[in-house]
Amino acid sequence: MPQIYNMPSGVPFLRALALGLTDHFGDRLRDGLILLPTRRATRALAKAFVQQAYQEGRGATLLPRLRPLADVNPDEPPFEPGELAGRVRPAIDPVQRRFEIAQLVARYHERVSDLPLGPAAAVHMADPLISIMDDAALEDVRIQDQSEWAKICEQSAIHFQDAGRLYQIVETYWPERLQEIDMMEPNARRVALLKALADVWSEAPPDYPVVIAGSTGTLGATADLMKVVANLPDGMVVLPGLQDELPDAVWKRVDARHPQSSLKTLLSIMDIDRKEVRPWPWVGGLADVQRLKNRRRILAEALVPVDATGDWVGRIAALKDGANAHIFDEALEELSLLEARSDPEEALAIALILREALETPHRSAALVTPDQLLAQRVQTRLRRWGIDIAMSQGTPVEQTPIGVFLFAILGLAENPNSPAAMSQLLAHPLCCLGLAEGLAKQKWQVIECNEYRGLRRKSNASETEEIIALLNEALAPLQSLEANAIPDNWATALINVAETLARTDDQDGAFLAWRGEAGTQAAQSLDAIQQFGARIPETDVKGFADLLSTMLRKAIVRPEGSPHSRLSILGPLEARLLDADVIVLGGLNEGTWPAAVDVGPFLSRGMRKELGLSLPERRYGLAAHDFAELAANPVVYLTRSQKDDSGPTVASRWVWRLKTLLRGAMAADRVDTLLGQGQRFLDWARELDRVDRAVPAPRPNPTPPVEKRWARQGRQISITGVSQWIRDPYSLYGREVLRLKKLDPIGAPNDARHFGTAMHAGIEDYVKAVDDLGAAKNQPRLEAFFKEALLNAGYSEPDVFKESARISDLSENLVGWFESRSKRGFDVVGTEVEAAIMIEDLNFRLKGVLDLVERSPNGYAFTDFKTGKPASSKVIAAGFDLQLPLAGWLASQGAMDGLGQGTTEEMGYVRIKSSNNGFEHKSALQKGKEAKSADELIAQAIQVLRELIQRFDQPETGYASQPRAQYTNDYGDYDDLARRAEWMTAGPETDQ
Repeated sequence: MPQIYNMPSGVPFLRALALGLTDHFGDRLRDGLILLPTRRATRALAKAFVQQAYQEGRGATLLPRLRPLADVNPDEPPFEPGELAGRVRPAIDPVQRRFEIAQLVARYHERVSDLPLGPAAAVHMADPLISIMDDAALEDVRIQDQSEWAKICEQSAIHFQDAGRLYQIVETYWPERLQEIDMMEPNARRVALLKALADVWSEAPPDYPVVIAGSTGTLGATADLMKVVANLPDGMVVLPGLQDELPDAVWKRVDARHPQSSLKTLLSIMDIDRKEVRPWPWVGGLADVQRLKNRRRILAEALVPVDATGDWVGRIAALKDGANAHIFDEALEELSLLEARSDPEEALAIALILREALETPHRSAALVTPDQLLAQRVQTRLRRWGIDIAMSQGTPVEQTPIGVFLFAILGLAENPNSPAAMSQLLAHPLCCLGLAEGLAKQKWQVIECNEYRGLRRKSNASETEEIIALLNEALAPLQSLEANAIPDNWATALINVAETLARTDDQDGAFLAWRGEAGTQAAQSLDAIQQFGARIPETDVKGFADLLSTMLRKAIVRPEGSPHSRLSILGPLEARLLDADVIVLGGLNEGTWPAAVDVGPFLSRGMRKELGLSLPERRYGLAAHDFAELAANPVVYLTRSQKDDSGPTVASRWVWRLKTLLRGAMAADRVDTLLGQGQRFLDWARELDRVDRAVPAPRPNPTPPVEKRWARQGRQISITGVSQWIRDPYSLYGREVLRLKKLDPIGAPNDARHFGTAMHAGIEDYVKAVDDLGAAKNQPRLEAFFKEALLNAGYSEPDVFKESARISDLSENLVGWFESRSKRGFDVVGTEVEAAIMIEDLNFRLKGVLDLVERSPNGYAFTDFKTGKPASSKVIAAGFDLQLPLAGWLASQGAMDGLGQGTTEEMGYVRIKSSNNGFEHKSALQKGKEAKSADELIAQAIQVLRELIQRFDQPETGYASQPRAQYTNDYGDYDDLARRAEWMTAGPETDQ
């Protein structure tokens, strides 16, 4: 009889397998061959053999040969030296295949479309074709030889006919190309190897034990091999989770969506009746057999085919018959369903489950989910308790440091004058420029702050030139390429640039750039583009970056081992055959688990069925088998979120079916009680960060010690800072007490500040250089001073040229204004005049820089140049903007540098707009009977200042954030620090 066994669901598969094989084969097992579904399973089985030897008191053990079914290597024992030799050709390199199919796609696209197709787009379009080719190879069908294919090409919708033509071209050309280079499709080679192995073993059975374990035989060639192995003298097949509890009537209705679909098809191919499959005898002592049997029966019933649910009532009664009256209670012991309100809550609850497992010595736990975002959330929340755990799904190389480094290089190559791109590259740890590690970054940070953030200033020119020169020298291989080049040239240049940039003063750059698993995979991807990139269209640097992104996104860096010995995060594929004391099945929502199936753009579901390709339902069946196997473990938590970022979610069909079955078998409150055994984890998650009552954050009103209030530059303030002190004390607190200064965006475009600085500088230079300020003949000189000031402020020459018309108009207006002022008897006596005085009784210094100071027989006139909107005379008279009145007070005290004491006749603003060519002079003095004179405004201003100083010298006086509703600023530098968004709508604001 065929040696075929069934490993019951819920039993630790690999431990039971190791125990049984050792007992069955004895010492002969060391010469045996065991074929398992995945490499991870082979590693885990080796560990199980070692643990078993340790438990039996053996210090060492000789392991059998363990091989993955999906990757049989004819050059490895026991197949070499010649068992499979000559039966198959080598497999074509996956990148070569991908690029050559993309080349065909690109050429076809040139014929049917006028739109360009870059290499990345060609590769993306090739991938669905390759998927069909892979599927056809695995199913061992040749699409073009079928009559159904001709019907599809002639009678289907136009877009399917177009797709069919493209596929015909590929299928016509590709076998000839493979024959030419003497290679095979990877999946076709895999099928051919399995078939060859079946033929060899059928003709000459091996003289050592052969075991295939854990496979469902989804692939036809695998099923044929399993049939051969089951009939070998020393052969054995161990199936995973065949449900022998299903009634025959239900078994006959098992369809492609059912968990048993693959196993049913396998048994049919093997010509074995389900009753002939023997249960694995070696499970005693490894699990609570009866409880797991009850669990399996309930899960099997919950997942019966849809058309078999009409008899649920009768089958529920049969399940509960006789001694099995409590079968549902026993089956649900240690099986819980957690339905969180949101994704973050689900992640925290799972983290708490895993955290609790660590409280019991030697207890292991695993989260199994296909949802990588959920896995990352759980990973992050576990770090709350210092628990580091790796995800078996791995990380795309694109997201690793070497991936970020490569794309930063390409980003700068695409935008060589972009400060943001330059900063991204120079701030990367791998960018060393031949200097000591970290030194290039340190130098760049100084240059960046001085030259590329905010108002442009010059840093150490030699250091700037050194860094930029080193950077340009390193980037030369990329910059020397034509705008469009073949991808292999881009790859070669990128490799050279990366190694040059990563080189340090004492370390090999190549090692530094490509170190670690991520670096190795990145280097292999670039090497593949170098080798095969000439087969796809030319592209520019952006197109090459897109192509590299498609490559590195599919290159996955998997952890070599989990940082934690007892916790793991696995995908359903990685979790197959593995076991843990506590299993969490997370993300059980429709569209996540099971995932929505995409059949691709080229063939519909009906077409796939007609052509003999795999159907989406089969993937649902495989996913359902994974779920049934995992949910049958002794301690299981099923989790889902009721709402995600896009809105309400729908529970997984398996969860829904299980709940429906249970509510038909017992009272709803009993179901909720049994499935709610893990509710405490949700309760803990909700309590962990719960706030008893949401109270609006109060308006900040910090009261630092008086001696700390002026610690930055002493007890002093500028005349422009006084208005800020009145309107937003908190900003003064941020600057003077906390000593914080806003970091301007890097490479931000020139704005009103730059323009205003240039205008002030141009006027100052003009006044100093020209005697007759109001003479029309001097207008060109003023324009020249403005343009030079704009260049010094960071404007480029093209930008200055764009401003020429506005500068000309502004110069004409300003010269005319100087002439009118002269006719009124005002003479300019200084620009950018510094003034300062100590208020002795308050031990406080007032200072300022006065834009323009004029003098007439009646006194001084002060003018402030503004690019923004100046304060109105009403605001000044109300005491909310004291800049000009305080300038007058400084003049009255003789505090102006180089100018004598005097009264103030006039004060006002000249508005120089940064747009719309505006020019306006506005007096700060009101008109009318109630208007205050300059002397009255000055007296009021110094009184307000004295009161401010005295008030803030009181320890209880706080620094409120924008307390005056009429003078709020929506874009204050310290608004985020003051948490304005939290409290500004909580209630009415009041003046202080």
